[in-house]
Amino acid sequence: MIDRSQQPPLHDLEEFDLPSPQCVVLPNSVKLWVLDVGDVDVTRIDLVFNAGLHQQSQLLQALFTNRMLREGTKLLNRAQIAEQLDYHGAWMDQNVSFEHSYVTLYTLNKHLIPIIDLLSQMVKQPVFDAQVLEVVKQNNLQRHLIAMQQPSTQARRFFQRLVYGSQHILGQMADAADYEAINVDILQEYYQQWYNSDNLTIYLSGRISNNCIDLISQAFGQPFGKGKKGGTNHHGIIPLQSRKQQFKEMQGTTQSSVLIGKSTIDLHHPDCLKLRVLVTLLGGYFGSRLMATVREEKGLTYGIYAVLNPSPYDNTLMILSDCDHNFVQPLLSETYHQIDMLQNEQVSADELTLVRNSMKGEMLRAYDSCLSLSDAWIYLHTMGLPDDYFHQFWQTINTITASDLQHLACSYLNKDTLTEVVAGEKMS
Repeated sequence: MIDRSQQPPLHDLEEFDLPSPQCVVLPNSVKLWVLDVGDVDVTRIDLVFNAGLHQQSQLLQALFTNRMLREGTKLLNRAQIAEQLDYHGAWMDQNVSFEHSYVTLYTLNKHLIPIIDLLSQMVKQPVFDAQVLEVVKQNNLQRHLIAMQQPSTQARRFFQRLVYGSQHILGQMADAADYEAINVDILQEYYQQWYNSDNLTIYLSGRISNNCIDLISQAFGQPFGKGKKGGTNHHGIIPLQSRKQQFKEMQGTTQSSVLIGKSTIDLHHPDCLKLRVLVTLLGGYFGSRLMATVREEKGLTYGIYAVLNPSPYDNTLMILSDCDHNFVQPLLSETYHQIDMLQNEQVSADELTLVRNSMKGEMLRAYDSCLSLSDAWIYLHTMGLPDDYFHQFWQTINTITASDLQHLACSYLNKDTLTEVVAGEKMS
């Protein structure tokens, strides 16, 4: 019998390796990546097109083209599509990134035949109805207008434009006029150019049978579409910006939003994995330096976070928080104080162990499901990263030293290169 009064022994996991997908090449040369690792009869299907923001000729074109795929086909209207998804217990998600558009569908294996047929119709036979588009536009416009009233939204938009400029894809932000400018012709043009079999990659994960692969091959294995072949634009590094301090006044807000950050090294830089550890130590988990001091010790905010957002061009380092207007300056001062400490003092062994355990636990949680493994491989392939990237990251977490972190803080957290944005009411 297990002695419940004794804690089980702790064992550190030394390696982290993801199951590798099998690559099946369909008759039309489309690559189908198969992760047959499920223990329940559920399948996740991802269609990834080389058709993202980078390929659009005007703002929101890629987003609305992708969104309208579920709003009607030559055989089914939007209500019938929604009814079919609901009846079969399927769930669909759509997203657009800088260089790709994604259509993701989760389904029970017993409903593969009707669901794959429905997916094929949506992708290959969409109808861009003007009346339906107007409804979708207005719904999205209302969400945009509501978001624009939030200081956090204004701070992020202002920050992106300051750091990258309005001409760079990372600095281009849609306004209400851009929503109004979208029409059926614009979406059809984008669809015809980029939604074709030459631009398609498919991912399957879950309990995958030969029948599922055959059904995918029948649905997507023949050439379709006659548009362009999309490309990628990796390894683009944005020059570091000189420090800017900007205030965006917003009357009537209850809090101010603070954003400090910069454009920094890209995913392929040899320091990138180590920099992710440093950013986590600074503000990437609940026990981080910023959370422990700014939130717990000084009570200036409910939350403060540091993140490293990747793109095909660079990584964007951001420190984000919302606080009372009168606490903005103390929050900024303490944030810079913590950066100074990372540059001037080495972290303790106990703190480094805590960060390591937190990061490794987060990796294990992120990919503990057969369905979430698709996210890992899609990320590697779309970002042009090596297959052993996560293994390298795990090893970096295990081997990084306090001296490494101090050196990285001096190199990449130089306050003279940080852009500081505050959105909210004027401070009293």
